[in-house]
Amino acid sequence: MKTLIIDNYVPNSPQTEKLYNVISEVTLDVVEIKDYSTMSQSDDLARHDVFILSGSQRKLAEPDTFVEFSNEVDFIRRTEKPILGICFGHQLIAQAFGSNVRSSGKMVEGYYMVRKTIEDELFKGLPEKFLVMESHEEYVDEVPYEFEKIADSPNCAIETMKHRMKPICAVQFHTERFDDKHPAGRVVLENFFKFASLFIG
Repeated sequence: MKTLIIDNYVPNSPQTEKLYNVISEVTLDVVEIKDYSTMSQSDDLARHDVFILSGSQRKLAEPDTFVEFSNEVDFIRRTEKPILGICFGHQLIAQAFGSNVRSSGKMVEGYYMVRKTIEDELFKGLPEKFLVMESHEEYVDEVPYEFEKIADSPNCAIETMKHRMKPICAVQFHTERFDDKHPAGRVVLENFFKFASLFIG
């Protein structure tokens, strides 16, 4: 299984290395990183099986940010391969399928409780409520038509969503930021890659 992390962070962000290290540990397979601005859709689609869309310091509620990521948006809409969007990646997926991203006017930072609204394979092994790391100021205002919400929280009405037909999953929280006391992020990642493996020929 070859995984490509699409890096949406500004250049040389430490968050990118953290994400790479965690994904490499979870999959034990080939993991590569490519900056969102250098994506070549045909090449990346052909050479990789799974795609992780990273977080970002950029704000999708601000004018022109969505246009800046137009190549990635086109990729999201057209690919049939498994995708996991994390934080900004989650929001970008929502916008790609017609929803809006809004500013909450405050920074949500730290471990917060998330609640499953639907029993889903992404949450296998987790209780109804579990703690995950949040780090965002913006949120998705409604679930896109093709998706269903599978988790929420008091901070965010759409914490996790999943495409009804395609293998596209999106989480507002940071799955890659976990520790021994808060292991849920790793569990979600492991479950995502098990789910993704079903779509790899």
